Amino acid sequence: MLFNMEIDMPPKVKFKREQIISAATELVRAAGMPALTARALSYKLTCSVAPIFSEFENMEELKGEVIRFAKSLYDGYIAEGLKQPLPFKGAGLKYIEFARNEPNLFKLLFMSEFAVGLDGYMLLDENNGKIVGALRTSWGLDEDTAKSLHKDIMIYTHGIAVLCATDSCCFTDEEISERLTFAFKAMLKSFKEKDND
Repeated sequence: MLFNMEIDMPPKVKFKREQIISAATELVRAAGMPALTARALSYKLTCSVAPIFSEFENMEELKGEVIRFAKSLYDGYIAEGLKQPLPFKGAGLKYIEFARNEPNLFKLLFMSEFAVGLDGYMLLDENNGKIVGALRTSWGLDEDTAKSLHKDIMIYTHGIAVLCATDSCCFTDEEISERLTFAFKAMLKSFKEKDND
C-alpha cells in the first residue's frame, strides 16, 4: 500500500539561532560550560541535534556565542558600576556582584580554560580603559600610576569575587564595601609614598 510521505512524516522542528543560544546559555548558567553538550541541548530544546547543527557549524561556534553573551552581561554590570558616585569602587563592587549573581558565567570568563588570565583581562577588557579613566579623574593620578593601582586592587577584588563565585564568601555586602575601601586607601597611600621618595 502506498502512502504519502509528506503527510506521514513528522514536521521538522525549527529553532531560531537566538533560541538555541538562549537555551545553551541557560545550561551554562545552571551548571557551567561542561554541561553544554549537543545531547543536553537537544534534550532541553526537545528536539534532535539536527536543528542545532543547521544553525551552528559545531559546538565550539555555539560556545563562542555563549561567551559573547556572558561578556555582554558582564559589561552591563561594569557600566552600572561606573555610574556610581565613586566609579572605580562601583566597578569593583559590580565585578563582585556579577560573580555572586552569575557564578558559572563568572567562572567561564575568569576561571576556566576560556579565560585569558588577569594579565590578559587587563589588556583585552575594554572596560579597563574606562575604569582607569575614572580612577585618574577621581584621584588625579597619572596614567601609569592609575594602571598599576588598578591592577593591584583588581587582584584583591578578584580574590573576593572568586570566593563569591565558589560560594565560599562569608562577607556581607557592607563588609565587602569596607574591605575594598580599606584596600584601596592602603594601596593609594603606598603609591603616593613611593612617588614622594
